[in-house]
Amino acid sequence: MDTINLNGTWSLRAEEFQCIGQTGLERVRETQDGWIEAQVPGEVHLDLIRGGQMPEPAVGANMPKCRWPETKSWWYRTAFEVGADFLRHERQHLVCDGLDLNAQVFVNGKLVGEAANAFVPAIFDVKAFLQAGRNELMVRLTAGSELALDQTPPGQGRPFEPNRGANGDIPNPMQEGDLYGHRRWCGVKWLRKPQYEYGWDWVDALPSIGIWRGVRLEGRTHVILQDLRLDTLRQEGRVCLEMEAVLENLHPWSERACVYELEIKPPDGGAAIQRRNVVSVPPGRMPIREVIEIPEAELWWPNGLGDQPLYQITAQVTDGEGAICDRRQFAVGLREIEIDRLPLSEGGRFCFRVNGEEVFCRGGNIGPHDIILARISDAKYEALVAEAKNAHMNMLRINGCSIYEQPALYDACDRAGILIWQDFMLTAATYPEENPAFREAVCAEAESVVRDLRHHPSIALWCGNNECHQGFTDWWNPDKSKPLDLGGQMIYNQLLPEICRRLDPRRPYWPSSPCGGDKANDELSGDNHWWAPFFMNPDMNRRIHHETFDECRARFVSEYGVIGPCHLDSIREYLAPEEMRPDSLAWRMHTNTFEKETVPAAVRLHYGDPESLSVADYVVYGQMFQAFIHGYALEALRFRKHDPRDDCQGALIWSFSDCWGETGWSILDYYLRRKASYYWFRRACAPVKVIVRRRADRLVTRIVNDSLQAVNVTVESGWWQLDGGSKEAKSRPVNVSANSMLEVGSEAIPPENERDPKAWVYASVLRGANGVPFDQSVVTLAPYRQLTLAAPAISVRSLPDNQLEVSSSVFCHAVHLEDHGREVISDNWFDLLPGVPVCVRVAPGHEPDRMLFNAVMPRMR
Repeated sequence: MDTINLNGTWSLRAEEFQCIGQTGLERVRETQDGWIEAQVPGEVHLDLIRGGQMPEPAVGANMPKCRWPETKSWWYRTAFEVGADFLRHERQHLVCDGLDLNAQVFVNGKLVGEAANAFVPAIFDVKAFLQAGRNELMVRLTAGSELALDQTPPGQGRPFEPNRGANGDIPNPMQEGDLYGHRRWCGVKWLRKPQYEYGWDWVDALPSIGIWRGVRLEGRTHVILQDLRLDTLRQEGRVCLEMEAVLENLHPWSERACVYELEIKPPDGGAAIQRRNVVSVPPGRMPIREVIEIPEAELWWPNGLGDQPLYQITAQVTDGEGAICDRRQFAVGLREIEIDRLPLSEGGRFCFRVNGEEVFCRGGNIGPHDIILARISDAKYEALVAEAKNAHMNMLRINGCSIYEQPALYDACDRAGILIWQDFMLTAATYPEENPAFREAVCAEAESVVRDLRHHPSIALWCGNNECHQGFTDWWNPDKSKPLDLGGQMIYNQLLPEICRRLDPRRPYWPSSPCGGDKANDELSGDNHWWAPFFMNPDMNRRIHHETFDECRARFVSEYGVIGPCHLDSIREYLAPEEMRPDSLAWRMHTNTFEKETVPAAVRLHYGDPESLSVADYVVYGQMFQAFIHGYALEALRFRKHDPRDDCQGALIWSFSDCWGETGWSILDYYLRRKASYYWFRRACAPVKVIVRRRADRLVTRIVNDSLQAVNVTVESGWWQLDGGSKEAKSRPVNVSANSMLEVGSEAIPPENERDPKAWVYASVLRGANGVPFDQSVVTLAPYRQLTLAAPAISVRSLPDNQLEVSSSVFCHAVHLEDHGREVISDNWFDLLPGVPVCVRVAPGHEPDRMLFNAVMPRMR
C-alpha cells in the first residue's frame, strides 16, 4: 500500500483552443516562457488573481472581465519522483479527485486518458507510463464549453466529444450576446459540472477551469478492499451493523490468501468490536457478508432529538504476513431512516422517521458556497454547519444545481445532527437519456458518489434531480398534441433508483424534488416547491404578505424563499463607494433577478418610501421584510404539524447561504454575516414553539413540540396595547406531549371599531420549566408602517451568567444591537411586547455594559 501526494505548486500556462492532444503537448513542452505558478487543488481564475493578471470576480462589476479563460486551453505541469518500490506494485493508479472539465492527462509525454466530469474522481491506470526517478505529469483542461456547442437534437449529439468546425478547428465558445457578452450554450445542461456556473438568478456566470480537488498516485498489491458497506439494523431490541465487504484479488489468474480485519470503536472509548477473516480470494472480486451485533448501542439522532455518537471504523486487508494491502477509516452513526407516506383524508404524508421517531425537518437548501469552488475551506464548511445547528436546523438540502460537497461538510453534519437531503446533480432541464455516453457518465458518477458518501448518518435521502419532474408537467410539454419531452426520466425513474437499491439499500430514494401526487408539484402529496403561490406569483400583494402562507397545504415544503439585502458591511466588501447606489451596474449585477420591484414594494408597504431612503435605511428595511416573512412563514408551516386535515412535516428555505455577495435569498451571507432573517428564522425553528395564526375571523394559538420529551409550560395569550397602556391577556398551564402539536386557544378578531388594529397586537407568550426557553408569537393586524408606534423605551438590566434582560414599556419592533453580522448576543432583531422582557446571552469577548439597543421605526406616511 503506497500513496504519493501530488498536491502543491504546479506550473500553468494558457494556449489557444486548438492546442490539443499529442501535437499540442509537444508544442507546450517546448515553450519556456509564459508559465505562472498554480496551486493544486486550485482553479485557473485563482491562479490568475494571485499572479496579478485578473481582478477578483466577486467584487464590483468584475465578473464579465473574468470570462476570457473560457476561450483558452490551460496546461498544468508538475514533476515528481517515483521509487523502484512503487513500480513493483501490481496496480498503479493516478487519482484526480476533481478535473473541471474537459481534460487530457499526459504522463512522461504520453496520453494516459481523458475525462469530462468535474463531480467525481478521474482514475487512470499509469503502470505502463511511470518510470523510476523523475516523472512529468501534464494536464490539459478547458471549461468544457466546446463540448456543449452541439446543435443536434437530444440523443443524436456527441456531448463528450468536441464539435469541430468545417476546417477541423474547435470553435471559440465566447459569442456576442446578452448584457455581459455571453449566452447559454445549447447543450450546456449536459456538461457534468455545476450548472450554476452558467448563471442563475442568484449569480452571474463564471464557468470554472482547473484541478479543483487533490491529485495522488496510489500503488496497491495482492488483495485490496474494493468496497465496504455498513448499514444499521434494529431487530427485536437489538442494534446491528449489516456488513458487506468486497475484496479484489489483483492477480489475473492465481487465488490468494489474505486477512480481512474490521474494528468498530464505540464512541465512549470502550472495548472495540473486532472481526478477523482469513480468506482465499479467487481472481477478481469476492464479497464477505456478516451481521454484527453492537452491544449497548448508542443511537445517532438529528439535532434536537438526541446525541450524535459516532463509531470509528477501521477496515484493512493484509497479505497474511502482516503487510497492509489496503485500509479504510471512517465514522458511522447507528440509525435507521424511512419516509412515512401514509394516506390522509386528502393526499398523503411526507414525513421522515429516524429510529422510528417522526422528525419535523427545519432547515434550508444550500447551493455552492463560492463562485470559485476550489477556494471553499474546511473552516467555512465548519462555520456553516455550526450556524445551522445554532439556528435549530436539523436538515440541509444539497441542491442539484451545485456539487457533491467536500468531506468536511458531511463530517460536520454527522457531528451536528444535521440531516442531508442529497440531490444528484441534475437540475431543471431535460437530459439526453438516449445518448449512451451520457447515460454511462451519469451512472458512473452516481455509483462513485453513493459508495463515497453512504457511510454518513447525516445523509437522509438520495434524490434523483432538482425540478426535472416538475418540468415534465409544468414547463416543457405545453402542447399536448406533440410527443412528450421526457428526456431524463429513464435516469431518475430507473437507473438511479437501481443504483441506490444495489449500493445503499436501507436509505430512501426519491425521484425528484418536487415529486408526488398526480403532478410533480402537488401540494397534497410528496414534497413541494412553494414558489408560484408566493414569491414568484404575478400578484405583488401575495409576495409581500406573510398571510399568503396560511393558504399553503403542502405536506413538505422543500423549497420556498424571500429576498433581502445582506449586511451593509458585506455590501461594502463587494461594492466600491461610488457603486453604492441602485442604478450602478455593479449594484444591479449583485441584485437577484427576482428582486426587481418586490423588495421596494414591500419596503413601501411596511416601512417607508424606498426612493427617499438612504442606502443604509433601505438595507435595514429590506432585511426586515425578509426577516419577518421568514419567521412568520415557517410558523405558518409548523402550525400545521399533525393537523388532521393539513399535516405538514418539513420546511426548507431557499437558501441558507450564498456563493457571492448579493441582495438575494440567503439568511447567512457569503461573508458568513447573519442577516436579520437569520434570527427570525432561528426563533421560528425553536424545538418548542408557540404559534399564533389567523384562521378566517379567529386567532388560533398552537404549541408544537418537536422534542422527544413532554414539556410543562405556561401560555399567556391576549391583546397588548402598543403604547403599553393596557393589556388583556390570560395565562394557563399546559402539558404538551412529546413530538406533538397542541391547540391551546382560539379568539375571535373584534371589529376595528372595538379594537383599533393600528393600536393593538395579539400575542401568545410561552414560559417553560426544565430548560424550555421563553418564546413568543406576535401578530400584527396592520403593516408595521400603519401602526401607531410610540418612541422606543428600551431598558437593559444585567443578569448573572453574562446575560442581559431587555425590556420596554411600549411595543418595539426589531430591537437590535449593531453586531456587524457576527454573533455578539444570542438573539437579535426581536420584537418587544410592553412589559415582557427578553433575555439574551452575551458572547465571550464582549462587554455587556457597553451595549446599545435600538428598534426599527417605520417612516410614517
